[in-house]
Amino acid sequence: MKTCILLIVSLVFAASSPAYGDNIYSLIVNGRLAEAADSLSDISTASTRDGNKLYYLSMIESDAERSAQLMEAALNASVAAVYRQAIYFRLAQYYLLCANYARVGRLVNEYLSFWEAGKYRGEMLRLSVVLDEKQASYDAALRQIDRYLLEYNRGDAVQWGMVDKARVMRSFKKNIGSNSQLRKLSRESKGPGVAQSLFMLADDAIDCNRPDDAIFYFNLLREAYPTAVGLDALLEKMERVSSFYTKDNTAEKLTGTYYSVQVGVFSVKANAKKQAKLFKQYDHPVDIKSREISGKTYRVVYVGRFSDYLSASNFKDMIERNHNEVFQVVAR
Repeated sequence: MKTCILLIVSLVFAASSPAYGDNIYSLIVNGRLAEAADSLSDISTASTRDGNKLYYLSMIESDAERSAQLMEAALNASVAAVYRQAIYFRLAQYYLLCANYARVGRLVNEYLSFWEAGKYRGEMLRLSVVLDEKQASYDAALRQIDRYLLEYNRGDAVQWGMVDKARVMRSFKKNIGSNSQLRKLSRESKGPGVAQSLFMLADDAIDCNRPDDAIFYFNLLREAYPTAVGLDALLEKMERVSSFYTKDNTAEKLTGTYYSVQVGVFSVKANAKKQAKLFKQYDHPVDIKSREISGKTYRVVYVGRFSDYLSASNFKDMIERNHNEVFQVVAR
């Protein structure tokens, strides 16, 4: 594992450090790794405790396996208490990625035993849920999540708990309950769980062959979080599902009904207007229609009014190539 995930995660947390390590630690958490490395090479083990130096070295190590080894060594040396908590958390993350669940379990249990109200208590409780989930102990995982939500019932923490609960319920084949949690979370105005919920709703809709819902949630995710990591993965997955492109001849059966290409679903009216303006270049009618879902109004942007499915599908293929997006032919 040459890309050091531990390094990236470590840099986003800045714990208070002992006085003798302030300068080096400050360089590390501010991304000045070369300067930190130079400082570490200049100091002797007598000027800082061995465990602390090993921890600093682990944070600037580019190889994840070597970084973990340095952290393990730091635990066995004399390392400051403020760093010891962080080391337990980073190592638990690393071993989870390595699928070494036995080691993760020991780290989690030791951490919760040593630091009952520790800085990473919430994160460690969530890792314990993941362990149960990985071992298909879904009832135990759900019980742990419910206890977590009783303890962490506000702010970002509660949103992460809801995401965990929805994920475990989905693994447990309780899709209705899972989607109920996710839809509730997706209506929140902000928070880390909102993007997660939209991604999971879109992903579930793809798996269940519900293209309308999949594209709907995909568009909402793209609108609110245009740089979201999961967008490309969803796009590729939709492109692989043949049912997304199965001919729908509804319009051909109903007089006065026609086909359009749905090019976006937006919660913000201004964004819908911007999308509509973009697609007017194709000299086809562009419509914005309101759609009420769970008490919230969304704007759907349609392009074209085609009398047959083939014409609409050909147009869809062309604008997908031009915009590198997935759109959908719908009967109206």
